[in-house]
Amino acid sequence: MTAPDALAARELYDVLKTADGVLDALERLTVPRQGVLIEQGSDADALYLVETGRFEVRRNDIVLAEIGPGETAGEIGLFTGGPRTASVIAARDSTVLKLSAQEYRAACAENPDFAQAVARVLAQRLTETSARVRQSPSAPKSRSVTILPAGGAGLPGGLLASLVTALAQGAGARAVFRSDLVPEGASAVDADAAAEWMHAQEASGQAIIYVADADDDDWTRLALRQSDQVLIVGMAGDPPEMSETERFAFDIFAQDHRRLALIHPEHRDWVTGTEHWLDSRPVFMHHHIAEGDQRDIDRLGRFLTGRALGFVASGGGAFGALHTGIYQALRDRGLSFDIFGGTSVGSAMTAAFAMGLDGHEIDARTGDIFVTNAAMGKLTVPRYSLLDHTVFDAQIRKHYTANLIENLWYPFFAVATDLSENTAHIIRRGPLWEAVRASSAIPGVLPPFYTSDGRMLADGGSMDNMPYRQMHALKSGPNVVVSFPKPGRQRFQVDYKALPGRWSLLRKLIWPFGKRPPRAPGIVPVVMRSILVRQASEPLDLAPGDWHIQASAPSGTGFLDWRKHNALFKAGFGIVEDQVADRGADDARAAILRMAR
Repeated sequence: MTAPDALAARELYDVLKTADGVLDALERLTVPRQGVLIEQGSDADALYLVETGRFEVRRNDIVLAEIGPGETAGEIGLFTGGPRTASVIAARDSTVLKLSAQEYRAACAENPDFAQAVARVLAQRLTETSARVRQSPSAPKSRSVTILPAGGAGLPGGLLASLVTALAQGAGARAVFRSDLVPEGASAVDADAAAEWMHAQEASGQAIIYVADADDDDWTRLALRQSDQVLIVGMAGDPPEMSETERFAFDIFAQDHRRLALIHPEHRDWVTGTEHWLDSRPVFMHHHIAEGDQRDIDRLGRFLTGRALGFVASGGGAFGALHTGIYQALRDRGLSFDIFGGTSVGSAMTAAFAMGLDGHEIDARTGDIFVTNAAMGKLTVPRYSLLDHTVFDAQIRKHYTANLIENLWYPFFAVATDLSENTAHIIRRGPLWEAVRASSAIPGVLPPFYTSDGRMLADGGSMDNMPYRQMHALKSGPNVVVSFPKPGRQRFQVDYKALPGRWSLLRKLIWPFGKRPPRAPGIVPVVMRSILVRQASEPLDLAPGDWHIQASAPSGTGFLDWRKHNALFKAGFGIVEDQVADRGADDARAAILRMAR
């Protein structure tokens, strides 16, 4: 929620201010929220200086940059003489000063410092845009948010006021009610004066939480137009009909700028009915809050201010037990995670974390699934896969249940590979066991998971075995990212000509005596080595706040050594201890460890 660094652009604005009468002579334009200041592909006939408000620079619906007070828009096209390369759209009600091409040339001729300032702005924009293209997408950051009760009826017993106060404290923000801007006795809000005050507060860099007022629709709509996000707050249960003000909010906010918070009487690992809220109110992310529980309110505050802590888990077969040990070791050190996500076995482990299970319980369940019930140990006729998926499915359904992801207390996502679309598929809704099953469908070993809408989903590691980019797209803030190193160099002394065909293998099954076939890796080791090798070939573009833990399994441990789950679980503790004891420079690791509560 802090203002962006735009020193070069503000320098340009300051140079213009020193020129006698230049700013006063410029045309002042008012641009309403969602209004288009510059349209991609249009002729470049002017540049604009932002006085109040905020704009987004968009190309093909991708946000490239933000522009705030004191910054400029349109200077690239004016400088090159070509058509506009991107659109500039108001993110709130804004005012700008228009500098025509003729006025621009005159200013350059009269003041050499102005031309130099323009060059610095161009250089900064190029640098920022290039960095954005290289990095993975990130969730939108906010400087202001409006809290809007669902249905327009408000929350009972002063709950809204207490929630806002607690949230402002946890987020380091200022809560603003109608009464803060409307003089006592006034019947209506002075929109111009209020907007000017709002712009000034945003320029100060302080995060603002505006609170809707059911008795003053004009105030609420003004607050919404001046906010980066809207947070719909409702009491858990059946969702009420959307109010007209909610419909207005959903019209002016794209889905990735809408959130939902549901208030519950107490904390529960599983809730019910969230799917009905999400069906009636499509939002970017939802949050569950126990009434009066400061921990939940603080978590919401971290999401709003870009400080939420995530846990990202990679695929790796039985190595997934290392995730559990690492997670429990970090929990023992006081870390509390706000959101979980993973792929393949990483999705299974992070789903259990999101269910509220501790590492010891998860390790016990791992043994029940893979050792006691041999979920990945039953061969089948290899028509659809190598293993009998019904055994695996039964165990996953038993431990993860048919409850819905959206009814988990903590946000969670799983990554699968959509073989229908040839893309990564992010699963954030629907039965939890199905998400884990789809994300873990190792090609050839288990059949793909087929959805009701015709998708064929396979192991997420085939597309992206280290899904930190998906986490970045859901939120800003630090993450613990756990991956497994690619297998070391190894020579396989296998007599290829001696590999038996199907009849030889069948005879060996019937009569297991005689000469043994050559020792060679089976299907699963080959597939898993392929996935990890591909992961290692991808360039890492972790965010500066991400702590990357490469978790190596003890020597001699294979991808299907599920009987060693407890030893791997314990090894996860040692990995964390070694990382903490390492005195090497790792600012992200140190910053995350300081978040212990």
